[in-house]
Amino acid sequence: MFGEAEFHFDAAQDCYRCPAQQELTFRGVAEKDGLQVRVYEGVACKTCVLRSRCTASQRNNRRIYRWVHEVVIEALRQRLAQNPDKVKKRGHLVEHPFGTLKHAMDSGYFLMRGLEKVSAEMSLSVLAYNFKRVLNILGAKALLAALI
Repeated sequence: MFGEAEFHFDAAQDCYRCPAQQELTFRGVAEKDGLQVRVYEGVACKTCVLRSRCTASQRNNRRIYRWVHEVVIEALRQRLAQNPDKVKKRGHLVEHPFGTLKHAMDSGYFLMRGLEKVSAEMSLSVLAYNFKRVLNILGAKALLAALI
């Protein structure tokens, strides 16, 4: 079966092209898995010679669901592909704070349950981490002077 990777999006015409070079055109907006998606459906699927490799449905044409903000993800992927060194550097810079937080939180598990409580616990941990960094960089006297 063809996966979505074999279908290429044409932003200028707002459609997908299938492996048989047929168009999957925009049909409307729907909600899927809690996300708002744009629905694209094939128009020539019933007579396509590749139909058996494209969809298992006997009645319906092939559909592709595209998140309404997929453009943001594509721009990110393009920036990442153009700057692999920045990605590597960012990984080095970001891993240290998370490692420190994990160590400070005693093996990285949360004591609370539920999104709201875990979010509050994480916010307190990040606040403590940032406060510790300010103390290390400025020192206690400079921090007190800035606060006064």
